[in-house]
Amino acid sequence: MCLPLVDGVFVTMLVGGSLQSLSDIFSIALTIFAGAGALAVLYSTTEDSREARLTVLKATPILALGALLVSLIAPVYSQLVNVQMMEQVAGLALLVIAGKMYGIDSFENISVPVIVVTGVILSFQSPSSLALTLLYVQDALLTAMTASAVLIGATFVDRDLIRLSAFRKGASAVLVSLALPMFGLNLPSNTAILMLLASLLYSLEISFDRIRLLRAINSRP
Repeated sequence: MCLPLVDGVFVTMLVGGSLQSLSDIFSIALTIFAGAGALAVLYSTTEDSREARLTVLKATPILALGALLVSLIAPVYSQLVNVQMMEQVAGLALLVIAGKMYGIDSFENISVPVIVVTGVILSFQSPSSLALTLLYVQDALLTAMTASAVLIGATFVDRDLIRLSAFRKGASAVLVSLALPMFGLNLPSNTAILMLLASLLYSLEISFDRIRLLRAINSRP
């Protein structure tokens, strides 16, 4: 859950304007912070729903504090780098994450932190002065709390109802839809959230088919 806070992706998305709407916040919370990878770890490291909820509740304060710190650093970060260039760097980082989510082997050897650090070095600029603001605090905390709420909600769902492999591929498509506008390609404002909902339905539909099959088998005399 906290990986996007430390690899430079989230702060770059904040200053690049990727969290301008509730739809963007929701999409990023459900893909980068609480996506299929987070669900897979949560389900594999806990034995039941109660333990999973306690795990998320313990991690939530850490995630919220980390998001707060990133939001406070973001204004200084935005003054030290060329924001337009870093927006494209964030788009490239999202494409790499999407490729890894989808399972493309050639993307596994590409380091997202290296992409971000390289972008920072190339876009570095010396400001005349540095100013601290609270401009990004609300969006950062809202994203973090949305991610935690989603994971807590997921603990109430039967684990067999979610096909994580299908959701992971759908989430990768969502990340691509978030990355493309960073390169100047205009997409409808609700594209990401609609794709996210579609991937959720698709991952659940597969499981529902399995449930109907099991019920049919069990109902036979």
